[in-house]
Amino acid sequence: MLRSLAFGVCAILLGMLPALAVASSPSLLFNDRHVHSAPTVIVNGRVLSGLLQGKRILVPLRAMFEAMGASVRYDAKSKRIEVRKPGAAIELWVGKNIARIDGQQRVLHSPPILRNGRVLVPIRVLSETMGAYVKWVPGRRIAVVRYVVPTPLPAPATTPAPVVAPTPTPLPAVNATPFPLPASTPKPESYLIFDYFLKPKVYNEFSPGNTANANLWSFRTGEEFHAFRLNLAVDETIDTWIYPHNCNGAGDPQCMVTTIGGNGSAYVPAFQALDRSSETHLGIKIAEPRIYLAAGYMVRTTRYGYPPMAGLGYGVMKLPDLDRPFSLYASLFYYPRVKGGNGLYNLGYHITSYRAGFTYNLGRSPLFVDGGYVGDSGSNAFNAPSGFSHSGAFLGLGLKI
Repeated sequence: MLRSLAFGVCAILLGMLPALAVASSPSLLFNDRHVHSAPTVIVNGRVLSGLLQGKRILVPLRAMFEAMGASVRYDAKSKRIEVRKPGAAIELWVGKNIARIDGQQRVLHSPPILRNGRVLVPIRVLSETMGAYVKWVPGRRIAVVRYVVPTPLPAPATTPAPVVAPTPTPLPAVNATPFPLPASTPKPESYLIFDYFLKPKVYNEFSPGNTANANLWSFRTGEEFHAFRLNLAVDETIDTWIYPHNCNGAGDPQCMVTTIGGNGSAYVPAFQALDRSSETHLGIKIAEPRIYLAAGYMVRTTRYGYPPMAGLGYGVMKLPDLDRPFSLYASLFYYPRVKGGNGLYNLGYHITSYRAGFTYNLGRSPLFVDGGYVGDSGSNAFNAPSGFSHSGAFLGLGLKI
């Protein structure tokens, strides 16, 4: 761009050389065209514009630079010359061989001069400041100036600014506090279960830990329901334990059994003992999934002459989740006094019962496998001959109703 500015300046300077003696004025050719200045002697409307002083050729500053599209300003007080063109800025001073091109200082071989009110610059300034080609043809008294405008580099591709989507104005909240969604409540369930005990152990005054018979069984049923805006559940269980009282005849210590009240012992021949406990639980749901705080009622009977006993208790139970392929359940109850009498004596126990198990659904059928561990233990409340316990694993089938 500086070179194009230089050649344009050359053309303008040559055209604007002040009126000089035609005889002493050389011809100027700028890109094969004559350059003229303001007319004093008319030659095609202008005088030939060039001044030969010794070995120097001077050309008019304004004519050359303005012909190249540059603006020229001259400050007579400071003798400062300012030439500007898009992409180029040049400063010169009359009488000084210093030029400043685009902010960088350069030294000229000859300084500009002032003649007849016009600023003339040595033609060599054009080549040194603008990159023009200058040649003097002495035989023809012609100064040839050529300037090829440099091809500007292609402007780098500009990346278009990303389009920013306008931020939508949020709608005013109708209600800052969302309404709470109702908690999902599992569908009430009901079921029947029949289990077999797997070699349970029995400890009491008739059995020091004998293994019960394999035909022991447990029957259970349960149902969830809604009443009085409450989630309730009823669970009923009947456990039957049949086990041997071993006795090998008189003199066998196992034949001696502690009597009711614990005040002595009596001989009891061998027989198959039976203990049966029935529990009914009524619970209110306190948490999910299916966790109930419940009251219990136990009825206990035997086959060896003890009176029927009953008592209230309390506990917690987790019912099975039959809406899932696999679930766990458990229960724990305490009965402070399960008691009974037959007119001759009264009998009572403190009893704890427990159960823990699992269910596994059999495909899409209402049947499911039931298994786990169950037990109870009783201690003397009054007149009990000894404590007792029943415990063992179980396995069976259930039916979802």
